[in-house]
Amino acid sequence: MRYIRHLALLLALAAMLTAACGDDEFTSITLSGRGLTMNISDVQVVDGVIYQDTNSEFYSVGPAMEGHHFIAARVTIWNIRSGILSLNIDEGAALLEGMEGEKSLPVDPYERRVPLSEPPAALSPHLPFLWGPSELPQDFNISGWMVFEAPDGMELRQLKWEQVDALRFPISLLE
Repeated sequence: MRYIRHLALLLALAAMLTAACGDDEFTSITLSGRGLTMNISDVQVVDGVIYQDTNSEFYSVGPAMEGHHFIAARVTIWNIRSGILSLNIDEGAALLEGMEGEKSLPVDPYERRVPLSEPPAALSPHLPFLWGPSELPQDFNISGWMVFEAPDGMELRQLKWEQVDALRFPISLLE
């Protein structure tokens, strides 16, 4: 029974990968390493992120540098091989690399945040964040958004993942 679940998951992942490679526009790509399987999808440029934290306060996160923007990516991580997979998703877990070798690190949405004095008209659709330590039991997954600060005009080449496995996701954005 366990092998049937794994085969079904692998077939579903293969279908997603085939669908992702068929378009000119980046939508989704799934890769497997020795310890985890990951999907990167919905990569897009965003001005900033507005969210409500567990303390019921509202916060805004935006680029720290003039001439930069955010790139948001939905990340899903599956543990289909290990008893428990320990992850620490932080500034060292991933990076975006541009065609010219530029590097953009993930933004810590809890460190960089600015409190809002009034509730916003709307919250960002790029929630929940995928950030911090996680214990992922076998046959479970986590999903959330990672945000990277990138210079304006940066042409994306790949997202490098360096937590548990070293995976390289070829990505691009057509604007």
